[in-house]
Amino acid sequence: MKIQQLKYLVEISKYGTINMAAKHLFISQPAISKAIKELENELGIEIFYRDNKKRLQFTTDGAELLWYARDLVGQAENIENTFHNKSKNDYVQLTVSSQHYTFVVKVFIDFIDKHSKNPFKLLLREKTTTQIIEDVFTLQSNLGIIVISDSTKKFMQKYLKSKGLEFNQLATVGYHAFIRTGHPLANQESVTIEELSNFPFVSYEQESCSLDFAEEAIVLNSKQSINVLDRATMNNIICNTNSYNIGTGILMKKIIEDDIISIPISDLTDKIDIGWIRNKHYLTKEAKEFIELCKKYM
Repeated sequence: MKIQQLKYLVEISKYGTINMAAKHLFISQPAISKAIKELENELGIEIFYRDNKKRLQFTTDGAELLWYARDLVGQAENIENTFHNKSKNDYVQLTVSSQHYTFVVKVFIDFIDKHSKNPFKLLLREKTTTQIIEDVFTLQSNLGIIVISDSTKKFMQKYLKSKGLEFNQLATVGYHAFIRTGHPLANQESVTIEELSNFPFVSYEQESCSLDFAEEAIVLNSKQSINVLDRATMNNIICNTNSYNIGTGILMKKIIEDDIISIPISDLTDKIDIGWIRNKHYLTKEAKEFIELCKKYM
């Protein structure tokens, strides 16, 4: 079994067909087909259901192999990235996966400014909770930034432990509502869940239906709800409607629109832990530096 065969497998899972994977990798379709067939023969399994469907479907064995392949390919790429420029001590590399938080963007900007005279390769991934955990688990990201609420803490601690990851707290805050300056509730010192339930609730879509992975991690009885994928879309909706989002309450000037404000939610007693996750055996000096910058805004 070769790492290249596993890379082919991961690419096929992304694009759905061997043909599309081949185009993305700039190699021939027969070359990938041969590599996959050799892998099947070596392992004694069938990886795909071959029923002439346009999009390949993984068998049970194939899906399990894909899970391992993603892990191994991620680690192999990390090794390549780490040692490819080992001779260049001034080359800065950092990959961070995060939920949608403006303070993370601000820290990323500070990190760029600090290394403006150095060659660098930086990547900030704003993703769903499970994707962040998977990125750190497979070493595709140096660290992840997430929040854990009181109600999900027990589950998340157990889940992270099963992945060999640890959560490190940066700060604990209360729940806040993000609304526009012209919102009917904007002049109040605090709001209640009942008051908010009269307006559309906008939240980030998660691939898991479990509330334990939601960024808001709270059950709301809003009559109207909206799901979005990115922060810009959410901010535009909040700025132009009476909708709201629930979160940490942290706002960063010049990062988030001036029309958005945060107000404490008085009847939510649960707290939110803001923190970072890491692989227990992996934390680069750049990641440590990023964490120290995060503490500046906490």
